[in-house]
Amino acid sequence: MLIGSIRRFLNLEDMKINWGTGIVIVIAIFLVGMAVLVYISSSQDLNLVTPDYYPKGMDYQTQIDKKNRTAQLEHKVEITQDANYIYINFPSVDSVLKPTGEILLFFPINDRLDRRYKIATNDQLSQMIAKDSLVRSRCIVKIDWQLDSINGFYQEESIMLK
Repeated sequence: MLIGSIRRFLNLEDMKINWGTGIVIVIAIFLVGMAVLVYISSSQDLNLVTPDYYPKGMDYQTQIDKKNRTAQLEHKVEITQDANYIYINFPSVDSVLKPTGEILLFFPINDRLDRRYKIATNDQLSQMIAKDSLVRSRCIVKIDWQLDSINGFYQEESIMLK
């Protein structure tokens, strides 16, 4: 059936193709198709969650401990937004210490869009992040913060940047 279709397409009705030639044609088409698929798949950009995922995976117990400490807090970090800014409001756990650490805006669609910010709060323990350079899409805000050198906290929240 395939060979008959090829004959009609190429107007080769008078030409006789034996079974050996047909097998060679089918194998050639298969090999060309496989070469095209290999080329397409090798040219795709692979985005890992993080380039150093193995060391981060080995150190995941500290992350679990930070999440457990965060769950025990009476007030969590609040994330809000308006048209121009993302507001991150830290709870006042200790009246003397200000939070330190890092805020990661993780964009699952592309790792080149991710942004890291050092925590630098004002007197109300709030930090503003300008949205003018950010892509409007789903974003996971990952906050790794601490109040002293011993205790750390970790919180994730998925938001939709508008």
